[in-house]
Amino acid sequence: MKACIYARTSSSEKQHTTTKIEHQVAFCRELAKKHNLTVEPEHVFTDVEMKGDIPPTCWAFEDTETRPALSALIEAIEQQGVQRVLIRRLEKLATSSDILLQLLELFEFHDAYILADSEIAVDEADPNSVFAYSVLRPRVQFDTDEERERIEKLKARKREEIERLKTKIDRLEAEINDLD
Repeated sequence: MKACIYARTSSSEKQHTTTKIEHQVAFCRELAKKHNLTVEPEHVFTDVEMKGDIPPTCWAFEDTETRPALSALIEAIEQQGVQRVLIRRLEKLATSSDILLQLLELFEFHDAYILADSEIAVDEADPNSVFAYSVLRPRVQFDTDEERERIEKLKARKREEIERLKTKIDRLEAEINDLD
């Protein structure tokens, strides 16, 4: 399964920008390792000193400031089959409702999930964090793919058991009807 990393610093985070990007990428690499994913070097996308409400290049009008790395991430999902987007914090993808909703539709269409550590807490004092989490939550994968597969297998077994029980009930009802 193809995975990518997206990291972003905003223009208000000018101090130690490189360090902040490095920390985000390092965190995502550890997250990839935890979930047995490999991230190719060309699938690490970083937008430096860009606000979260700036659109990706591929969605912007002419003469508009854009986030080229977010556009490259979108291209990787659309053309290269990337299915996991690893991020440090949810609002790093976007803080604009328009952009978040477009990303959500794109992820859903291409069966892509955001992968975030289950221990990431949403900063309730940060409205951007709360907003991003509320919009992107349906596309965030907090468990491993193995866990999702295990749950699907369990559901399939339960469905089979229900079908066997229905068959048994039908047979018993037929026997009761024969006794009458």
